[in-house]
Amino acid sequence: MDARELRRVFGLFTTGVTVVTAVSPGPEPVGVTANSVTSVSLNPPLLLWCLANKSNSLGAFTLGAPFAVHILEAQQADIALHFARSGRAKFEVDAWWQSHPTPPVIDGALARIECQVEALHPGGDHTIIVGRVLAMSSRSVQPLAFHASRFGKFSPQRDSVNVDVWPDPRDAWM
Repeated sequence: MDARELRRVFGLFTTGVTVVTAVSPGPEPVGVTANSVTSVSLNPPLLLWCLANKSNSLGAFTLGAPFAVHILEAQQADIALHFARSGRAKFEVDAWWQSHPTPPVIDGALARIECQVEALHPGGDHTIIVGRVLAMSSRSVQPLAFHASRFGKFSPQRDSVNVDVWPDPRDAWM
């Protein structure tokens, strides 16, 4: 299997763009760009995402460790690129944060989902990180999208309807 071609084909699946933040031992704030985030369960509330095993940030994601997923808004491609680079020192750390180490906040994000690591699973050259959702907040702005190695915006079709994914409770009574 040609890895470059596989990556290209996987990249045809349009995704949102997130930055996941946490605290590594030290403590040091960490942040990584991820487009592998997906919902897993509503009850209990779970999500998952994948992190490369070679990432310097992997040590921050141990069982029970807090982390936050920030869904980026359409104007935050520069933030996605900043956190996509390898290495540390992606945040300016001050004395207050050193005494209160919590997953850093990405200002202006479309949403922030606060989690704690529920499970870790091997996934080839990545680790699958399952997080229990503890809290969330969101804003009504346009999301940043990623397709075929390019950033863009999501625009609904003019004639599309809002899809209600919740079943009609009346169906249970019939």
